[in-house]
Amino acid sequence: MQLTFTMDLSVASELLYGSLKLIYPDKKIIDYLATSGCAGWQQPGDEWVRGKGPIPGGDYQIPTDPYWLETRGVEGLFFHITPDPVVSEKGIRAELGIHFDANVPGTAGCIGLINEDGWRGFCDRMAAIADSGIKSLPLKVRYP
Repeated sequence: MQLTFTMDLSVASELLYGSLKLIYPDKKIIDYLATSGCAGWQQPGDEWVRGKGPIPGGDYQIPTDPYWLETRGVEGLFFHITPDPVVSEKGIRAELGIHFDANVPGTAGCIGLINEDGWRGFCDRMAAIADSGIKSLPLKVRYP
């Protein structure tokens, strides 16, 4: 079982959207509309712009059990992505997670699910996975 986030990065003034896929061992895929970064900060190279750019591409882990976060823009359940921080010669990104995209559209680098029904479904599926004894899932972030 794994998660994969993909989004086409490009120069745009409007918010770009991608896909967060939950892939089960039997190849069943649940696809969620998601974004990462702020409008105007979703082009190649922006992954290392703190507070504005999308999550850097790479391989991560995500817990199946979230915690509550009061931070504006999240204000709800938060699945904390590790490693934290993410460090490269291009910069440092920290405190990234998967959450509902609350308030102003876009994120400060997290993966934000766009629609509320999808978010509730994602949380319910993650709770069922946690109840089965699985503590975390691999998360692959790719920009085609």
